[in-house]
Amino acid sequence: MARTREKSETTVTISGKNYTLMGYESDEYMQRVASFVNSRLEEYRKVDSYRRLPSDTQNVLVLLNIADEYFKTKEQVEQLNEDLERRDKDLYDVKHNLVSEMSKNEALEATMQEMREEINAKEKKIVQLETELSHSRDIRPQQHPVQQHSLQQSPAPQHSAQQHPTQQHSAQHPAAQHPAPQHNDRGAVKKS
Repeated sequence: MARTREKSETTVTISGKNYTLMGYESDEYMQRVASFVNSRLEEYRKVDSYRRLPSDTQNVLVLLNIADEYFKTKEQVEQLNEDLERRDKDLYDVKHNLVSEMSKNEALEATMQEMREEINAKEKKIVQLETELSHSRDIRPQQHPVQQHSLQQSPAPQHSAQQHPTQQHSAQHPAAQHPAPQHNDRGAVKKS
């Protein structure tokens, strides 16, 4: 609704009669209001039952119908405003959820990046360990033929007429040639 700063005077024609209206609304707005009233009057004049009513009853009927239309329109506007508020709230909730999900997504991406870096580090460590293992195999000394011979099973000892080393030792020892002295019941040495 366009309002002027000063009160203005506007002449409108309603049902063939001129009326001077005073108000803060613009001339254009006042003419639109008058045009709306004229269009409603024309609609009602097309109805036979309306034309048979006295003029004051016709005017009241037009006023009642315009008031009815006003309140119904106002109710629709209020309902639309409620729907708009509800949709604004739903939109806010959706935006809030979207921001929350985006935040979660960023956190997951950061975690995935950390895991990728950890995997890359472990893969590098595996390559390093495999390289070290390969080098250690290359530089391991080969076994000497003598060492290989010593690992072979030695032949079992053969028993021959040769004396055992302890027997050889006892044969060479002078004490082994003399028998040990024998004692009687009284502890005296017996002569043999």
